[in-house]
Amino acid sequence: MTNRFHRPVLFASVPLVLAIGFAAPATEPHNTLPKQQHRTSEAPFLTPDQAVAKMAIPDGFDVSVFASEPDIAEPIAFCFDDRGRMWIAENFNYQTRRQHTDDPVSRIQILEDTDGDGVFDTKKTFSDKLTFTSGLACGFGGVFVGSPPNLSFIPDADGDDIPDGPPQPLLDGWGINDRHETLNSFIWGPDGWLYGCHGVFTQSRVGHIGDDDADRQFIDGGIWRYHPTRKTFEIFARGLSNPWGFDFNNQGQAFATCCVIPHLFHVVQGGVYHKQSLPHVNPHIYDDIQTIRDHTHLSAHGGARFYLADAFPSQYRDRLFMCNIHEHAVLTDVMVPRGSSFIGKHGDDFMPANDLAWVGFSVEVGPEGGVYILDWHDTDVCGNAINFPNSGRVYRIMPKDAPMTPPPNLSAMSDSQLVDLQMHSNDWYVRHARTLLQSRNASGKLDRPLVHAMLNDLFESATDSAKRLRMMWALHVTDGIDQAALASLLKDQDPYVRAWAIQFLCDQSEVNAFQDIDSAQQSGLTTEILDAFVRLAHDDPSPVVRLYLASAVQRLPFGDRWSILAGLASHAEDVDDNNLPRMIWFALEPMVQDNPRRSLQLAVEGKLPRLPEFVARRLLSGSAAAVDQPDKPKPSAHWQQWIGKVAPGFTVRNVGEGGVVHHSVFRNSVAVQTHPLDRKTPCSLTRQIDVPANKSTKLQMKVSHHPHGDWQLRVLAAGKVVADQVIGAKSVGADQWQTVTVDLSQFAGRKVRLEIQNSANDWHNEWAYWSQVSVVSE
Repeated sequence: MTNRFHRPVLFASVPLVLAIGFAAPATEPHNTLPKQQHRTSEAPFLTPDQAVAKMAIPDGFDVSVFASEPDIAEPIAFCFDDRGRMWIAENFNYQTRRQHTDDPVSRIQILEDTDGDGVFDTKKTFSDKLTFTSGLACGFGGVFVGSPPNLSFIPDADGDDIPDGPPQPLLDGWGINDRHETLNSFIWGPDGWLYGCHGVFTQSRVGHIGDDDADRQFIDGGIWRYHPTRKTFEIFARGLSNPWGFDFNNQGQAFATCCVIPHLFHVVQGGVYHKQSLPHVNPHIYDDIQTIRDHTHLSAHGGARFYLADAFPSQYRDRLFMCNIHEHAVLTDVMVPRGSSFIGKHGDDFMPANDLAWVGFSVEVGPEGGVYILDWHDTDVCGNAINFPNSGRVYRIMPKDAPMTPPPNLSAMSDSQLVDLQMHSNDWYVRHARTLLQSRNASGKLDRPLVHAMLNDLFESATDSAKRLRMMWALHVTDGIDQAALASLLKDQDPYVRAWAIQFLCDQSEVNAFQDIDSAQQSGLTTEILDAFVRLAHDDPSPVVRLYLASAVQRLPFGDRWSILAGLASHAEDVDDNNLPRMIWFALEPMVQDNPRRSLQLAVEGKLPRLPEFVARRLLSGSAAAVDQPDKPKPSAHWQQWIGKVAPGFTVRNVGEGGVVHHSVFRNSVAVQTHPLDRKTPCSLTRQIDVPANKSTKLQMKVSHHPHGDWQLRVLAAGKVVADQVIGAKSVGADQWQTVTVDLSQFAGRKVRLEIQNSANDWHNEWAYWSQVSVVSE
């Protein structure tokens, strides 16, 4: 057993209370690394001891090496079981973003810290015959495992840590186009569903084993969920980039951390979000939901866990812990409510690792309240190569001199003890106990009368919203709250209780927001409940309740939507809300083409200015089908408009993967994105110009590259190549942009055709980003 407990304390900081009401260090922990995007480095290999010594550990905290090579290698995902043991998926099939092996060599190991000192003591191999495992979650007498093309369940009903049989495929069709961006970040939601993330550059058509294409659901970026007892798969939200972090706060609000695009999003059911590069599956989105952050970091965030435990100082409660891969640091953000959503404010640069090979991309909070960080550990932080094979670490961050507590064993507890844990100050116990109650209920082993009576009593006696919601969620996952009881909660004084009652009532629908609605579909809701929804849409003062209605209405038959949407559209106070105007449009859009007059009337009579615009735009667009597989984009009338914003007078042609995409913010600038048509055919910006005589004329460009690739910039004037260079990580400046100036004075007095090419270099993420293109004569 190696890597015993480490206790270096570096770079002390002093607490400060900020105006928005949370404490943060007055002096950030010292980051000795340059804050610059990079794909790889020549950093030396540090032993775990050396790595901890480099970390800028905040005052009052310790870091221990829970596990590292040679005990673990290539760790890609981890979670805890009900006994406080860590399960780690090791992916030995990964080679690069474009390559992997198909040998059954990936494995799951179980590590246990028996004395609570932050370093594992015993290790078992649960399975070593898996292929490319990218996610896992314990529960229901086994472990759920993501190994494309399957989401499988490996049973271990007797808990002896030996599989009862081979993996049982639950769903198939998961893609692996980009090995970084397949199903990942599994987490049990408060509603009893298993949630996960999916990246934008992998295309999946997910369904049950043997399903026809018509019964499968397409996802190329977003959040998905699977119900363990109903066996139902749904897409929860679309868009984002490569989310590799997802969690729920005290009120069950979901948040995702992302790479490349802005890092933080409040994710709601049925939402369609800012999407990296590729067009939306539904071409009629028009205005997707944007980030909630009010600050910037370098690209690439991984992991997301709200600190809802009881070991850290109180100012860290409710903070979102995440990893920043390019800054090589653990960061925190603070969520400040705003309308139906939040503003994500920077908490602190909690712990810079000061090691260019530190690649943290998953976070967990343990039963003792420690924050655990998974470090893939490699100098190629973007995964285009493996320079440090068979390495990897898990670190634990814990307050200094914290008591060492033995691990719990929740599975050995009685039903009533699990109910009592719903009041625990560490949400780790709340979540695991709730999943156990749900599992026992599904297997017929739960004392339902006792459990439901206890939960109802606690719901009535709880004095704060978070604890009442815990009881409501536990009642729901154990079938202890029926439609009538949920209907009564629509009148509850707590807006979050009303909101969750709406979601649970409509979650009974087998149709999600991203499936076609059958005209004969029934909601299963009574007339009284639908009438209550209409009243809430018109009169409820809470934007949170209105948001949940906008989500839920997407699961209802078209005929049941109109009155609810009319009520939601009547709130002028929601005009600037980050979610509501967009969510209302998402619910209305599929009805517009067949109901033009009624749609226009609803939009015009409402108080949301963009709704009439979107309805008119949708009517003019015809009945174009949604994009099921956006392999080659169809030219858009907006492409030229977007090019004109950054390159006035230029015309675009031969646009390849993703089409022309406008980014209101890319690396802190407005940008337009293009891609070569194919390996041999560049995308071109062209313009005829008169080069004046007796003046100096220059072409000036501000350009950038995709974080995981570069591209060839070629400029031709009158057919002559006047510039030819690679735009990539090695050429851009500290702000990740490169200014390119081309002297055109040799063409003075002539009319010339100017062609700027976004050409292929090595045919790997060849997206070009243009912030400014202009011709200047002086």
